[in-house]
Amino acid sequence: MSVLWKNISDKLVEGSVLVILVDKQGSTPSIPGAKMVVHSDGKSFGTIGGGNLEREAVHEALKRMETGQIGTVSYSLNEDGPLQSGCGGKTILYYEPIKPGRSLWIFGMGHVGRALCKAASISGWRVVAIDDKPEIATREKIPTASKYECGDYQEICSNASISRSDYVVISTADHASDEKVLRGMLKRKIWPEYVGMIASTRKANTIFGNIKKDGENIDRLDKVHSPIGLNVATRKPEEIAIAIVAEMLAVKNGIEKVKSCSK
Repeated sequence: MSVLWKNISDKLVEGSVLVILVDKQGSTPSIPGAKMVVHSDGKSFGTIGGGNLEREAVHEALKRMETGQIGTVSYSLNEDGPLQSGCGGKTILYYEPIKPGRSLWIFGMGHVGRALCKAASISGWRVVAIDDKPEIATREKIPTASKYECGDYQEICSNASISRSDYVVISTADHASDEKVLRGMLKRKIWPEYVGMIASTRKANTIFGNIKKDGENIDRLDKVHSPIGLNVATRKPEEIAIAIVAEMLAVKNGIEKVKSCSK
């Protein structure tokens, strides 16, 4: 696999749009086979020639990321055309949105976070293990994770490629960090399918109250699961992890009322 395709495939795993120049007539900025990937934040990797054509391709890719529509678009590269290009030719671009599998982003790799990595990976999630301590978020410590992030929680939250189909669990080592991550999530343009925060009712109410005082993005607070998980666990990390995964499965499968299978 070439370096280009290796980098493209890594991006596609996270959910992006693949853009390929499939045909051209006359003078164009690139040749058939040129490729790029457009990510949900508008950043791209690779190139189909640059300039106005590439900027328009990014715009089109972001629209198709929303609709999931696969197909081609023809572009005229005349000076008097909408792209105001001096090439003079025509080109056809192929767009294919690549929907990722569901990823679970866990902020905080304490006892519950590590247990949740294992339980969620067994249940089909691609787990991203995140911690602010470099010695914690490692493959040696957390072998069931698919990806590892280490650094400032707020910065990671702002830059993470979290998609609409993803899940997020906030379980850092202190209340202040939990609140910072939650505030970061509330400000994101794309809201994931599930956001949960490990907390007692008192802690959740305190953090929610602090955020409501600021009056920013509070409409999303009702969508946050906190206290987190179904009411089936004790205080053991492994049981709490299973309770969280059970709640995530209920959301994933559209089950609003959980009941016993024996009834």
